[in-house]
Amino acid sequence: MLRVTRSSLFAIMLMAVLAMSRSSNAADVDSAKVMPSGAIFFAEVSGLEPWIDKLQNSELVASLPSNPQVQAFFDSPQGRQANAGRMMIENQLGMDLWTLSKTAIGGKVSIALYPHESRQQPDSVMAIQFNDVKNRDRIRERVAPLLTLIEQQIKQTTGPGNVSVRSIDGKVFIAERDNWLVAASTSELMNQTLSLRSGTVEERVKSLAEDAPFVAMTKQLGEKHLLRSYINLQLIAKGMGGRIGPEKLDNPAASLLLGGVYELANRSSFFGSTVDLDEQRLVIRHEVAGKPESLGEKFASLFVESGNPDAGFLPPVPGLIGGWVLQRDFAGWYKHREELLDPKFLPEFDKFEAGLANLLPGKDYGIDILPSLGSRLTFLAAPQEYSHLNGKPGLQLPGFALVWDLAKPDEAEQTLNLLFQTVAMLSNLEAGKQGRQPWVLSSESYKNIQIQFGKYAQKPKGERLPIVFNFMPAAARVGDKFVMASSVDLCKHLVDYYLNPIMVKKAPTRNDFLFELTGESLANLLDVNREMLEARSVAQEGKTSEQAKSDVTGLLQIVRGVRTLRLTSGAEGEGYRVQLEAVWK
Repeated sequence: MLRVTRSSLFAIMLMAVLAMSRSSNAADVDSAKVMPSGAIFFAEVSGLEPWIDKLQNSELVASLPSNPQVQAFFDSPQGRQANAGRMMIENQLGMDLWTLSKTAIGGKVSIALYPHESRQQPDSVMAIQFNDVKNRDRIRERVAPLLTLIEQQIKQTTGPGNVSVRSIDGKVFIAERDNWLVAASTSELMNQTLSLRSGTVEERVKSLAEDAPFVAMTKQLGEKHLLRSYINLQLIAKGMGGRIGPEKLDNPAASLLLGGVYELANRSSFFGSTVDLDEQRLVIRHEVAGKPESLGEKFASLFVESGNPDAGFLPPVPGLIGGWVLQRDFAGWYKHREELLDPKFLPEFDKFEAGLANLLPGKDYGIDILPSLGSRLTFLAAPQEYSHLNGKPGLQLPGFALVWDLAKPDEAEQTLNLLFQTVAMLSNLEAGKQGRQPWVLSSESYKNIQIQFGKYAQKPKGERLPIVFNFMPAAARVGDKFVMASSVDLCKHLVDYYLNPIMVKKAPTRNDFLFELTGESLANLLDVNREMLEARSVAQEGKTSEQAKSDVTGLLQIVRGVRTLRLTSGAEGEGYRVQLEAVWK
């Protein structure tokens, strides 16, 4: 006899359910209100049909048949098998995969997972609400004959609300009415779901929409999204002994970057996510509950206080490719390191301080040096002009810059100047191994700002110089900013900006991190290095010259199509938000 395993639950469920469905219409239903209480995970996608249609008719999909990589895939054994499978499904159902996708998932699809006491694998409930019942009925007619293969395993009963329930081998329970269907992995979850949909039971079943963590998530993120998901962190923490992870992290970088939101997540009742899409913008948002102030003083350094400067934005230098801004109270974090970090890492800080004392005698790192620096650190990349060369490197990299905000400018300038000179000196010790002549540190006055920079006694010549010739260190202090760059021209562009900063009016935020990438500028950089990218594809991936050119052209088209890619994080309202936003042309 043909057996149905739990791993094949939803593959069988979709076909069987479509075959068993009847045609009629009903009003839209809030999925969370008809899902049983106690879910550890819930996800809902709603309104995909127009986006599937846009993808189907897009230039990207139209270009795929002529793409060499796509052609190569369909010429391979795996590609031929995939194409045969597609043809078999389309012939059996009498419609293409695009129409099948719009019918099956174009309306509203939701799934909830529930903890099971005796095993790790959760129980589940899945619900589908159809927009196109005509195409659903076409699928039903085509699939119905196939059910004879498992008809001995199908059992029919009547559930709450006088709804017919069919079970497959006692592992999949399916019910349908009007334009919706439900599948569950247990009869208990099926009965609870049908009770919520019908409202016929004497003792009312509680829904997921009434669970306190879900209510809090909905209040923070709202209800109407293309996709929304929910994780009950209370249930997860309970199953892990009260916390999702240890109280003290074992990685200093992770503590500095993520320690605050990590602790909020440990105390939050939920982790919520949403996806929203319009003609030129995609927004993915994640949130946990809890205000940073509730964590106490030891975590205060990891957030932006209300009313204080936030991460702001990147300096708009010419051709800006991208970068990031980190807003932290670095001195405050270092002060509380013993409370935040695993004790086994603390001796490494002692070694670091001892080494620094040799370089800066009489200065304490935590008391003198860090407090002189500000709370904002900026990194960015932009094109460079190679004015320090008579030629260009074979691989042309952008100029990079690191900008420190200074709390005590005069004190911090001394420390950072010494750091810059030390880095330049150490780099010169490697000059011979790198195949270049040593730098000579020099300086010049630029708009009354003194710029230190390295220069060669004689400019290197050549059109395909080694990669190391991309770098020429430069540094300058501009007011309460200290710029350290890998090219003199980028350093000057930053001096120009900080002497006359652009005042941007924007709503106040508590963003503590910003990452931003500009597609056009990145594509220009890739295009400059096009020959090298194509040669690498031929040499390392075994592609033909035409395939390599096509791949690079396709990559450039995709990158140029992205106007900006932006990631931000920070406290907001009653919780903490991490948001990724993509804007395209």
